[in-house]
Amino acid sequence: MLLRAGWLQDLTNWLRGLVQKLWEAIEQFFTDLIILAIEKLLDLVATAFESLPVPEFIAQNSIGSLLASAGPTVGWIVQTFKISECMAFFSAAAVFRISRKILTLGKW
Repeated sequence: MLLRAGWLQDLTNWLRGLVQKLWEAIEQFFTDLIILAIEKLLDLVATAFESLPVPEFIAQNSIGSLLASAGPTVGWIVQTFKISECMAFFSAAAVFRISRKILTLGKW
């Protein structure tokens, strides 16, 4: 009868492997839970913004209708200086700043 040395080490290695797999599963669960909570929070914020009505003075007017009566000189200036692209850039910057303030609760 041949006895094999190291059976206790084999058992402890097997148990350690089980504990490591359990720890990784728990870690992955909480990581997914945090991601899910952030996703639901951002969905809630998006729903809140989408439910806000458009103000009447904005819904009635547009930049095109306001600039149509200004004449060809203003149209040339708007076209040459790319005013629409500039306004889009400034709007994106303002949205970024506001969303950053909201997400960090005004700390950053």
